[in-house]
Amino acid sequence: MSIAAGRRESRTPDRGGFALIIASAFCYSLLSIFGKYALSLGLPLAPLLATRFFIASIILWLWVLAVREYRQASFRVPSRRRAALFVWGVAGYAGQSTLFFLALKRIPAGLTEVLLYTCPAFLALILWGTTRRRPQASRLAAIALAMAGVWLCAGRIDGATDAAGAALAVLSGLWYAVFLIWMHHLTPGIPGTVSGAYIITGAAFSFSAASLLLGGGLLWPRTAAEWGSLAGLILSSTVFGLVLFVAGLKRVGPQVASVLSTFEPLGTLLLAALLLGERLLPLQWAGAALIIGAAFVLAATGPAEEDRVGPADAPVPALPEGARQ
Repeated sequence: MSIAAGRRESRTPDRGGFALIIASAFCYSLLSIFGKYALSLGLPLAPLLATRFFIASIILWLWVLAVREYRQASFRVPSRRRAALFVWGVAGYAGQSTLFFLALKRIPAGLTEVLLYTCPAFLALILWGTTRRRPQASRLAAIALAMAGVWLCAGRIDGATDAAGAALAVLSGLWYAVFLIWMHHLTPGIPGTVSGAYIITGAAFSFSAASLLLGGGLLWPRTAAEWGSLAGLILSSTVFGLVLFVAGLKRVGPQVASVLSTFEPLGTLLLAALLLGERLLPLQWAGAALIIGAAFVLAATGPAEEDRVGPADAPVPALPEGARQ
């Protein structure tokens, strides 16, 4: 009886991890809104992204230095892991952001966001192929619900779609899925703020180099509206969104995180309707309901074995207990 009770306890859903991922999703749901607003003001893309990540990296490192536990943890992270997190920012996060914003320039914010969430389907296929383990039936059902919701939400918005823009958004979802597994391998044992600092620094390096090569450099907004759009990109969808996501990812694993993150397109659709005037159709509301249903299915199940891929279970050695999140 005690063994059975232990098994039930080990399968108890991590509601704190769920909350972290959902909070991150709503932070990220503002990305399309602030991004669309910044682009409508005529801000150039490469300098905009370079400045976004450059300032965000400064904020995160000040945060790390100000908190004793984070400061100690940053020194104890092995150099190979530091380099890998930095490279993840250079290639993974910067690459996904580039594809996403190129899509955002061509198609509505809501459509861009929901097409990004082909990610759970890509991630399920990648995990299935790499681990050779069939996902639990409940996980397959949740993914099916989420993807059906995304398919319904991705109908025509404002009466038109752009094939190239849609393809860029879907490619952003594939890119995200591939690098999500890599990040899951790198972050265990490292506080989310510390991981985020290394990752955002890598993205800042990538975009700053690209902007300089294109002759842009960093951006200096000239109006209050430009400052507001830049501040929104930095705080809501770069600093807080990433830190909350990394912290939640370590607790629930990549597949749960990817599906719970489908709260992000729901938030974007609502905000886009309120702030940008994008129309929500009845089928898109039905899709949003399916996305929420998928999150409840996941909340009713415990951690799955297929979430534990490769070295993700190995903690960083010698980290002080107080520095773990």
